[in-house]
Amino acid sequence: MQIDSAFTTGLQGYQRAEQRVGQASEAIASVNGASRESGAAPVEITDELINLKLGELEAGASAKVIQTASDMLGSLIDIRV
Repeated sequence: MQIDSAFTTGLQGYQRAEQRVGQASEAIASVNGASRESGAAPVEITDELINLKLGELEAGASAKVIQTASDMLGSLIDIRV
């Protein structure tokens, strides 16, 4: 596995987590807002809270991937120097 691809995978996972959390947060914030007045589909707050937790876990896992790739790169630099 190339270190660049590990960084890329970790970054993409973190960005997906950020999107998931953002969407869930917006949905939760709109529960008592204009969405009910406009006739939009009702928001299941439990589903959105689950999405928030999934986003948190996904971000944590992605951060670990990035940290591991960083550690591997540091080890390679130490070996080569």
